[in-house]
Amino acid sequence: MVLELHIWGPSFGLPSIDAQCLATIAYMQQVIPRGQWSLVASSDPTLSPTNELPALKDSRNGAIHWVGGYRSIIDFLTQYSSGKWNLDASLQGQEGADCIAYSAFIQMHGQPLLDLSLYVSSKNYSEITRPIFNTIQSFPLPYLTPPHLRKEAKKRTEYLGLDSLDIDTDDDKSRDQPSIIPESLRRGKQSVSSLLKASPETSAQIRLDALASDFFSAIGELKGNKKYTVSHEKLSSLDCLALGFMSLMLYPQLPQPWLQKTMRKKFPDLVQWVEELKDEAWNGVVGLDDALLTKSGSSGNANAVQQKKGSLPWQAPEARGIVNIGGVFVASLADSLPVVGQQRKDNRMRRYGGEKEKGTDAGSIWKYVITAGSLVAAVGLVAGYALHEGLIQIPDSWSGKKDDEMEEKTQSVNDLGEAGQALFAFADHMDESVQRQREFERNDKPTVEVDVDVGQNGVLR
Repeated sequence: MVLELHIWGPSFGLPSIDAQCLATIAYMQQVIPRGQWSLVASSDPTLSPTNELPALKDSRNGAIHWVGGYRSIIDFLTQYSSGKWNLDASLQGQEGADCIAYSAFIQMHGQPLLDLSLYVSSKNYSEITRPIFNTIQSFPLPYLTPPHLRKEAKKRTEYLGLDSLDIDTDDDKSRDQPSIIPESLRRGKQSVSSLLKASPETSAQIRLDALASDFFSAIGELKGNKKYTVSHEKLSSLDCLALGFMSLMLYPQLPQPWLQKTMRKKFPDLVQWVEELKDEAWNGVVGLDDALLTKSGSSGNANAVQQKKGSLPWQAPEARGIVNIGGVFVASLADSLPVVGQQRKDNRMRRYGGEKEKGTDAGSIWKYVITAGSLVAAVGLVAGYALHEGLIQIPDSWSGKKDDEMEEKTQSVNDLGEAGQALFAFADHMDESVQRQREFERNDKPTVEVDVDVGQNGVLR
């Protein structure tokens, strides 16, 4: 296939666990004739130079070109087809303006809601979201990918001040402590404040419900009585995007289903619209066997494309050996390093920016890791030697810093993992050695060690 769409794998009966992947699938299913594109549940963002999914691979004339992200893929398809594969071509005036504005609105306000629901909430993440990656990724990638995605989700939602979603892990154990006071005497009248304290997530629930209601209300008002969001007759890129986001809000069965409850209770019209449009866009429920072509009767060829009428054009992901999987794992680790990660991203952009694709150079991956490790070790050794010999003077004012500054420093080092903690402990040890050495040097008189033997009568001998 000339065009390959790489996505995160399926979940919740949907073709993907990612909203933008779902939107891109719906869009391409509408505009591209069957047989001219394939769908690959690779669940490997390292394939794309932007390190993201969805990613579209164009392999015309032996050259490889990658495009990442929903909006970028739409723009590429419009240019690729000279305007033929453009759902928004017929939108004019206010319709076109609404399509652009509300697309930005959905990504800006819908993504934080999904982040909170699937990743920030401890219970939803640990019981549902994280185990999904064990099914769509090869070992040992599920040990690296979900924590990274959760970390990014927390960054994106930090401005909302809803970190209290993390408290759904039983942290109010004091209420279970035994007491000599009978329970009937301890139970008082329940005020609003006491109710909020009794269930810490209830206070967050009020804000979550408000955020979700604002999001659904805006889309509902735009759609009104129309068949689609901005048009009476034709699907648009906004409809695909709204479908992708709201499907992940509606269908996942989660321990903390606040987003689903808000949608079903307050916006039944949107629920009905999503259910009707889902079948049109993705042709029913999708499972892991559908995406990986592992059902009985499926072709054993790794490059086979599912040709069943009406189904999505699935292509089995390329089989990965242990060396290849290990290379992806090491590459992911390298991408997480500050300097090395940026250098690798720049190299990918240059390599795939319209140039011929080359095979993955496993040696280059190890070269980055070894280089980074060597730099860290060299800096540590030089710093340790300089501290020990007194070549680096530590300001005395450092010892008087406040405890909160030291805690902040320790926390920042802990963020670097075990290597950072080891370097921090080594620096502390060297600091103590230097301080002792300085005290000896300040003493003008020589220090003499004398062995003293005390007899049984307490007389020195």
